[in-house]
This record gives sequence, C-alpha cells and structure tokens, in this order.
Amino acid sequence: MMIPHEPPPGGITPEETARYTAELLESLKKIALRQDQALLAHLLDLAALEAKSLARDHAQETRLPE
Repeated sequence: MMIPHEPPPGGITPEETARYTAELLESLKKIALRQDQALLAHLLDLAALEAKSLARDHAQETRLPE
C-alpha cells in the first residue's frame, strides 16, 4: 500500500513533523472507516488530535514574544 504523503525534504521542525503525522493518521482513519474498523478509526482519530495539539504547542513556542 502506498502512503499518499511524502515527508518534506531536509530537516523539518517538530511542528512540521506533528502536522505531517496528523495528516497521515487522518488518512489511515479514513481507510479504517471504509473497512468498518470503528475502534481502530477512533484510536487513529485520538492520535491525530494529539498530533494536532503538539503542532499547536510547537507553533506557540516558536512565536516571538510581543
């Protein structure tokens, strides 16, 4: 099975890694739902939410103080 996303080249930030991970997890969740794997889809959704939260946290850490 091919993964629909390729990671960006070169060094990537923790925020970018978390966003990429969230995208992959959301794609996997869609596959699980199509296969009637509700529990797996739910767990993938929880993991995607955590990845999005991490991305937000990293984004806030890198903002310059006002």
